[in-house]
Amino acid sequence: MTDLETVTTHEDAPPLAPTPGFVTEGPFVLLSRVAESAYWAGRYLERAETTARLLRCHTDLFLDLPKSVGLGWWPLLAVLGTGEQFGRNHRHATEEIVVGHLACDRRADCSIMSSIAAVHENLRVTRPVMPAEAAEVLNELHRHVDGTVEQALERPTRIEWLTGVIRRCQTLNGLLLDTMSHDDCFSFFTIGRQLERADMTTRVLDVQAGVLMGRGGDQVEPFADVCWASALRSLNAFDSFRRRHTGTSAETTLAFLLRDPQCPRSVEACITEASRRLLELPNHEDAMAAGAAVEALLTHSDIDALIDGGLHDRVDVLQRAIGAIHDAVARTWFGNAAGAAA
Repeated sequence: MTDLETVTTHEDAPPLAPTPGFVTEGPFVLLSRVAESAYWAGRYLERAETTARLLRCHTDLFLDLPKSVGLGWWPLLAVLGTGEQFGRNHRHATEEIVVGHLACDRRADCSIMSSIAAVHENLRVTRPVMPAEAAEVLNELHRHVDGTVEQALERPTRIEWLTGVIRRCQTLNGLLLDTMSHDDCFSFFTIGRQLERADMTTRVLDVQAGVLMGRGGDQVEPFADVCWASALRSLNAFDSFRRRHTGTSAETTLAFLLRDPQCPRSVEACITEASRRLLELPNHEDAMAAGAAVEALLTHSDIDALIDGGLHDRVDVLQRAIGAIHDAVARTWFGNAAGAAA
């Protein structure tokens, strides 16, 4: 499928003025290029917000725990899948170097600066259907990150800067949710966000399992509750967790982040919402089947077995299954097997 081929068609849509990326003579159609841009805008916006939250929570945890615990900065690189790229350019994972890599390194796809630039570029393609107010917020977010990213490097200004990025991402998400037409373009944006969120939740659980479930040594054990709470906060799930549970533990946290249907950050809730949007699109059979496979894995996950040492293998299977949804989306609507970028 080329970028001039259509993804969706609406026979009963009223005539519209011609806009780039859309064909308006006859049935209203959404072009593959615009659909793919909306999808990646959703993924990168979610990635930028989550990276900022991970950096903020890890900074707080690093300051709260005693030095004897030995908490370093390498886990952040593993969560975001950038360890190999980081290792090619840096020898040591110090606080300053890791924060710089994740906040302002334009070479890193997961950095906040790169992610926001990708959101800006992809939403530019969808500008004809994006509300004017959302475009203003997007431009302000892009300028803010470009002009003030150095504040992330120093502890005294880091938390405030990261919080500002998170709030601006949330504002943009809220505006798009409340003012953008909930058509097929919005569906692709939402699918991208939900798949990115589900993938990031599994990454946090996988990488931090060694620390959070006591495999980091006896020195970590007294602070297990603090670590579990930090993991929940890094996914913006702490408040919803506390409404359901009085204390943090391996069992309750894993079950909550994997299978709680009412928590918008759980893997199950993300896949359910993505599947709901997929169902509204034509030719959705392959992608829906991939989503059903993830649901089956979640349903048959034994939390006790995961705690006993099976979490890494189960998360690895889950990540591949979530990746299969992405592959099906890219193959069906974008004309390629893996999308534009990961």
